Amino acid sequence: MNQRVASLFKGVVFAAASMALYALSVWLVITLLLLVISMEEGATNLTGYAVPLAQAMVLLSQGVGFKAGAISLTIIPLGLTALLIWLLASIARKRKLSAGAYVGGLMAWVAMNAAFTYGVSVGLLDGVGVVMLKTGLVFTVAFVLGTVPGGQAWHTVGEFVNRHMTPELRRVWTLGVALGGTLLAVYLVAAFIDLIVWTIYGYDAVQRVFELDAMGTGSRILTSICTLAWLPNLCLWSLSWMFGAGFKIGDVAHFTLWSDQSNGLPGLPVFGIFPRAIGNDGLRTVLVSLPLIVSMVCAAAFMLLPSGFAIRAPHAGDDRATMVRKAIGFVYPLGAFCIAGVLVSLGSSCMFALSNGSLGAHRLAHVGVDVVASTRAVGQPTMTGLFAVWAAIIVLDAAIYGLRLGWMRLRPSKNSREPSEQDDGNRGDVQSTPRVVNSTPIIKEEQDDNKPAD
Repeated sequence: MNQRVASLFKGVVFAAASMALYALSVWLVITLLLLVISMEEGATNLTGYAVPLAQAMVLLSQGVGFKAGAISLTIIPLGLTALLIWLLASIARKRKLSAGAYVGGLMAWVAMNAAFTYGVSVGLLDGVGVVMLKTGLVFTVAFVLGTVPGGQAWHTVGEFVNRHMTPELRRVWTLGVALGGTLLAVYLVAAFIDLIVWTIYGYDAVQRVFELDAMGTGSRILTSICTLAWLPNLCLWSLSWMFGAGFKIGDVAHFTLWSDQSNGLPGLPVFGIFPRAIGNDGLRTVLVSLPLIVSMVCAAAFMLLPSGFAIRAPHAGDDRATMVRKAIGFVYPLGAFCIAGVLVSLGSSCMFALSNGSLGAHRLAHVGVDVVASTRAVGQPTMTGLFAVWAAIIVLDAAIYGLRLGWMRLRPSKNSREPSEQDDGNRGDVQSTPRVVNSTPIIKEEQDDNKPAD
């Protein structure tokens, strides 16, 4: 009983310490921003909004949107969300908390976020029950990521899998998940590079927006730093744009590789980096074909490298059992590619959905990407590239086996001709034995003596 109470108390302390550290960091950044703006713009009492605004940002990072006048902000700052989950998971992993600590921490975390709903100066778009549900989900995800890997439950699951799955199936599952994670990581890195290109080409436009807003140097720097909270959102929008689906800023702007329609964008500096349409057909083709190219390269590496499936063409002298085993070996990469394709599709769909939101109630009610179109732009060429490589390697190995088999059948006829040629050569080397002729003359008297008498 005392141990359970101690675990609950540890969970409460864990949640309170994590919330204090996270909320204090957000409050300090917002206070500094408001202080610099009030100093440069000559405004007063802006720092008084730091606490309620910090509470609203803590809730927004967990998916709870708010409304202030005509602005309705529901775009989750995924950068802050990732930092919050990382903070909770790191502390939980270091302290090695138990299930009892999870219960106590969840209760404390939900209660603190529910208390934040009564101190904000903006109108929240979700009720207290929905706020508790969303914040509890974030806490649960962070706790699971921090305690399950490497814990007793993880080892139990691993032992169960080892007992009920063959090594081949475990290898298929492991390589399939690794391939799907690799593809998503490569796509996100490419999107981040594309976002850097956006920033370079849109630097002048951002400067003009700063000048139109009459913002000082300090305000520009701190505003740009605060914008990094939405950096993952911009990366996902860049990914959708780069693969051909594009993204929208409500009903006022639509950006794709082929068009850049905008009419009355809000005067936010970050909107200045949004891209222009690309006029080069070759470059557009390369960008749209990028998931196909990347998936084909990764699929070939996973099939052929020794650390992957190490697929090799059969030899002409292989027996029937070896041939059957190598033929069945092509089924394993097919299963891994199915797992990777499903993981890429589901992962990209969830990320695209989380990156969306709203900036208003009417024309800016939907900001972000079309989840279905963007998922199709990522998943369809990925699946095509994976299965195309699988089929191509089957055809290539069959062709190699056919060549080896034909060469083996040609060799016996060549070897059958070699002995006759060797025999001919040996005959030419053998020296003929000379015939010995007795050349001793026979004397006549001896010949007469040898004649019989008449």
